[in-house]
Amino acid sequence: MRHLRRLGHCLAAGALAGAVVAPLQLLLWPELTLRWPTALLALGLWASWAALWFGAVSFALVEVYALLAPQVALRRGFSLGLWSPLAAAHGTVVAAVAFYNRDRTYQLLGAESREGLRTIGLALLLFTLLVAVLGVARPRQRYARLWAAGTSLALVATAWGVWATAPRAGAGAALPNELRFSTSRRLLLVSLEGTDLPWLLPAIERGDMPFLRTLRDEWAWGQLTTVSPFSRLAALTTLATGCAPATHGVTGRRAYRIPWLADAPVSLLLKGPWPTPHHLPWRLWQRAASPAPRRATIWEILLRAGRTVGLAGWPGVPAATWVLPTPLAAEALPYSQVDAELREALEPSLRARPEVAERTRNALAVSVQMAALAALRAAREPVDCLVFNTDLAARLRPLWRETDADPLGGTEVLRATARLLDEQLRELWLLAGGDDCLLVVVSPYGMAPPKPWRRLLNATLRRRSWTVSPSDSSEGFVLLAGGGVRRHVRLRNARLSDVVPTVLYLLELPVARDMAGRVALDAVDEEFASRIPLRLIPSHPPLHPPHPAGRQELPE
Repeated sequence: MRHLRRLGHCLAAGALAGAVVAPLQLLLWPELTLRWPTALLALGLWASWAALWFGAVSFALVEVYALLAPQVALRRGFSLGLWSPLAAAHGTVVAAVAFYNRDRTYQLLGAESREGLRTIGLALLLFTLLVAVLGVARPRQRYARLWAAGTSLALVATAWGVWATAPRAGAGAALPNELRFSTSRRLLLVSLEGTDLPWLLPAIERGDMPFLRTLRDEWAWGQLTTVSPFSRLAALTTLATGCAPATHGVTGRRAYRIPWLADAPVSLLLKGPWPTPHHLPWRLWQRAASPAPRRATIWEILLRAGRTVGLAGWPGVPAATWVLPTPLAAEALPYSQVDAELREALEPSLRARPEVAERTRNALAVSVQMAALAALRAAREPVDCLVFNTDLAARLRPLWRETDADPLGGTEVLRATARLLDEQLRELWLLAGGDDCLLVVVSPYGMAPPKPWRRLLNATLRRRSWTVSPSDSSEGFVLLAGGGVRRHVRLRNARLSDVVPTVLYLLELPVARDMAGRVALDAVDEEFASRIPLRLIPSHPPLHPPHPAGRQELPE
């Protein structure tokens, strides 16, 4: 019977932790509006899930401790000596989860929701202190039960009250139908994923990127602070909308549909001592496509302004005049059809590193085909604005090291990558109209080696090398060229969310007040700024349904 009593205490402590984990997770989904019956169902499912998993781990630890202290839960019924450390331990763990997720969602979640995480974390710490004091004071059995039940109910009520009073994220202000804006300017927006100034500047100085060097020497450019913590889709959507992830609603690479909770997919998951997404109770979830942005992208704004837009290489299924999705590796042209000079230059490196040779060939083949298809389509069906995205550098830089003493040839592979990107940029610029268009070259995120503590861990584990990744770098770059752009200027303190407001202003289109970015006036020519007023509107809502003139090409 002692084992059953200990098990009962552990299950109760686990259920209490799950009852608080539920509102913590729901705070990360401010886009959902739940009725109280659904909220009570969520409370029951999360509490039962945590009673099983948290309770099982606690029971195992308690049983090991009971071997040294057999008197644990010796009396019948409620044992304050067992409940106090169990409740304090579970409260501490969940409080750490609340504070950790508050910090890691700085740019992904609204300030109100993050403040809710902090409030619940403080309530958990207060609860932990109270049960610890209760365990030391050792009141009578009857009062101990009342205090334990009262503090637990107060904690759950506080956590759910914080969630209930937190504001919900709406779709934003609608743009009245009678408002129409237009522009006559042309635009070329090129996104180079995984590039940054520490990689680009040496390539420019070596002569691998002559076209980009000409642009850098003549126009406005600088480093760009991107979304942190890293999320590829969140960064790309921030680049496309000018809004923070908390506003545009795209916060993660994966999305999940929870049918019993809501119809809309959700992305942002609570990080804790569990493998995500398995803290969603009882596997009552399904993988889903990432939700569409809640704000208009730059190409949707241009479509609304009456311009034709070509879109190539952007993830998802966006709407434009024509859309070219990135082909899968199996659908790309054979590597043997890539430029012979490029293949000959890379062959020694690929033979030296056969473990990454196939991935390198696939990445190059996809990039070459994507650029060729975009150029062919733009030549056959000219558009006013062209948006092109490539992730070639993001795919190859983690595979190859760029050092002069590298015996495996990583330097040559990355130099070839820089030359290829530069040539693709020059060809697209000529197709878009050359000097007649506004050119924006931007990297939504950069790449960097691991932080010092990870390097120390690698050295401890005797790992001889490490690779660069976007998770440890929040810096990209931006370059603007064309009419209205100030010449010979280095941009300071630019952010990824500044790109769209600046582009809209240079295109003489209104900027939305709910955009997180600002117009980078240090990149704007003074004469242009004196002629063109800054127009503001509440919001740029997305196109629903897609623009009637647009058509989508989906992968087969």
